[in-house]
Amino acid sequence: MRSSHGIPIRVVALVDAPYRDRVEGVLSPLSPEIVASVADVHSRLANDPPECVVVASDDRARIETTLAELTDVPVVVVQPLDSDLSVAAAFDAGAADVVPITETNVFARLPDRIESVVTWRRDHESASERITEDLKERSMDAAPVGISLADASLPDQPLVYINDFFESMTGYGPTEALGRNCRYLQGPETDLEHVAELREAVNAETPASVELVNYRRDGTSFWNRIDLAPIRDERGDVTHFVGFQTDITERVRAEEDAARYAAEVETERARLQRLVEHIEGLLEDVTSVLVRAESRAELEQSVCNQVAATPEFASAWIGGLDLSPDAIVPSVWCGTDTDSLTTLRIDRDDADPVAEAVRTQTVQTAYDPTGGIHPDANVPFSGVIAVPLVHRETLYGVLCVYADDDAIEDDVYVVFGTLGRAVGAAIDAFESRRTLLSNAVVELEIDLLEPMQPLVEFASLVECRLEYEGVVSHDDGTVSLFVSMTPADRLDDLSDSISGIQSVTNLVQRDGAGLAEIRLESGSVIEQIADSGGRLFDLVADEDGCRVMVVVSDRAVGRALLDDLRTDHGDIELRAVRERETPPQTRREFVSELGDELTPRQYAALQVAYLGGFFDWPHGITGDELAATMNISRATYHQHLRAAERKLVSHFFEATPS
Repeated sequence: MRSSHGIPIRVVALVDAPYRDRVEGVLSPLSPEIVASVADVHSRLANDPPECVVVASDDRARIETTLAELTDVPVVVVQPLDSDLSVAAAFDAGAADVVPITETNVFARLPDRIESVVTWRRDHESASERITEDLKERSMDAAPVGISLADASLPDQPLVYINDFFESMTGYGPTEALGRNCRYLQGPETDLEHVAELREAVNAETPASVELVNYRRDGTSFWNRIDLAPIRDERGDVTHFVGFQTDITERVRAEEDAARYAAEVETERARLQRLVEHIEGLLEDVTSVLVRAESRAELEQSVCNQVAATPEFASAWIGGLDLSPDAIVPSVWCGTDTDSLTTLRIDRDDADPVAEAVRTQTVQTAYDPTGGIHPDANVPFSGVIAVPLVHRETLYGVLCVYADDDAIEDDVYVVFGTLGRAVGAAIDAFESRRTLLSNAVVELEIDLLEPMQPLVEFASLVECRLEYEGVVSHDDGTVSLFVSMTPADRLDDLSDSISGIQSVTNLVQRDGAGLAEIRLESGSVIEQIADSGGRLFDLVADEDGCRVMVVVSDRAVGRALLDDLRTDHGDIELRAVRERETPPQTRREFVSELGDELTPRQYAALQVAYLGGFFDWPHGITGDELAATMNISRATYHQHLRAAERKLVSHFFEATPS
C-alpha cells in the first residue's frame, strides 16, 4: 500500500471494536490489515512483516504488552480521549508515536504520522549524515533570534560569533561586534543587578536568563531577553558560552501598559465605589422622603433637594408629563446654577438624553465638557443623568440630574433606575389616592390624522359621515362599531379591500340615514382605547378624518393612551382636555353596568331595535327585518330581545336580573 508520497508501506492495525470504524476510515489511504489480537500481529510478523503496527485500544495493559512484545517494528499508539495511558507512558513503553482520537486534523493526519515513522526508521542514518557543520552554521544564521558565542578561554570572554539576526537586532556587524565582550550593549537604563546575575552565572559556569534594557548601534534602547548557557568539551571544561538574544520590547511595553491601565482601573473603581456608596445613601434618604411627603408637589421638591445635596451632583429638576405635551420643562428644581432651568424647554422628539429617557423609559446619560448636553439649550454642566419616573409602565415624569462627570457605570444606572421606580410608585400612590377621593374624570377629544385610518377610508369611499351609536367587543378581539350614516345610499359601493375592516352590515335605512354595523379587526383603535383604560363615548368620521371622545380615570391613564395611539396608529392630535366631576352613577355608568350583564347578542338585539324604531308606534321596523339584520331567525331574535328587556327593567328597579 502506498502513502501520499508514493512510498509503499505495509500496515497492520490492532484495533478494539469501539474504534474500528474510525481508525479504518482514516487509514483507508494505506489499506491497512485490521487484526483482532496480538497473536494475529505475530503471525503477520512471521510471514510477511509489516513496516508499522497501529494499536488502538483503551486497555492500558494490552497496549503495554503489545509494545513490549513488538520491538522489531515501529508501533504507533492511537489514544482514545478517555484512555488512562498517558502520552509520556506510551513513549516510555516504546511507542514510536502517539496520536489522540480527536475531531481535529491531528487524528485525520494519522497516515502522514505513520509515513513519517516508517521513513525515519528507514532513512534516519542518512538523514543524520546530512547534518553538517555548514548546515548547523547556516541554521544559526537563519534563526529568528540573536545567537552569539563568547570564548571562555580568552580574556574578558569576547564574542567570536554572531548570527545575522544579532546584527539586524543590534545594528552591530561582525567587524564591530566580534573581539569584544557584549557589555557594549549596556547603557544608562540597563539594570546593573541583572548584569551582575549574568556575571555570576559566567563565573559559576551555569545557565542564566535575564531581561534588561540594551542599546542598539544607533543609540535606541530595546528590551532584550538573554538566555546564556555554557558549552563544555569532552573533558567537561567550559570552552564557550552561547547566548540567545530575543527582542521583547513589545511584550514589556504591553505589560507596562497593562499594569498602568490596571492601576488606572483600580483608581477609577475606587472612585466609582465611593460614588455608588453616596448614591445608595441618596436612595435611602429619598426613600425616607417618599414616606414623609404629604403631596406630590412636596415629594418632587424633596427629591430634588436630596439629589442636589449629594456631593457628586450639582443640581436636579423634575419635569412632569402632562397629556401629550410638545416639550418637557422643569417644574421643580434645586441646586447650583439653576437660573438656566427657568427657560429650559426640551422637545420630546429631540435627540436629547431627557427626551430619550421619556421615549424609552430607561435611564439615559450624556457628557459634553462644553455644556452642550442639551442640543437646543446651553446649561453650565458637563454631565447629565435623565431618569424616567415610572410605575407599572405609567410614566409620571422625568428626573434630570446634572454633574461634572462622564463616568456613569452600570451600578449607577441600577441605583438611579431603582430611584426612578421608587419615586414613580410614590407619585402613583398620590394620584391613586386623589382618584379614589374624587369623582373627577378626564375627557379627551382626539383627532386621528392618519388618512388610511379604516373608518376615514370607509367614509371617504362611500362619501358619508359616520356618527357613533354604540360598540360591542367580541372574544376574538374584533369590535362591532354601530354607526349612523348620512347619507346611507352608497353602502353598496364599499370595497372589500379596506384594511382593518372585517365586514359591514346595513342594519336599518330610513329617512336618508342608516344604521350599520362595522366589524373592525383585532388591533383597532376602538380596542386599543378599551385596553388602555379608556371608554369611548362618541365618535365622528368623514373623509377629512376621525375624531374620538374618550373618558379616562386620570391624566396618567390618558397620557399612556395617547402614547399608545401615537405608536400604533400614526399621527394624532389632542384637541381638548376636560376635567369634570361625575355624580355617584352617571347615565353612561348605568349603561356600562347594564352592558356588562348583557350578552353581545342581547346588546345587539336591543340596540338594533331601538335605533331601528321598533319601540316607536307604529313600529319603524318589523321583527323579521330586525332578525334579518342579525342573520338569525325571527324567533331567536325575539328571544334575545326579551332577555335584554328583562335585564333592563330589572336593572332599572335595582332587582337582580334572572
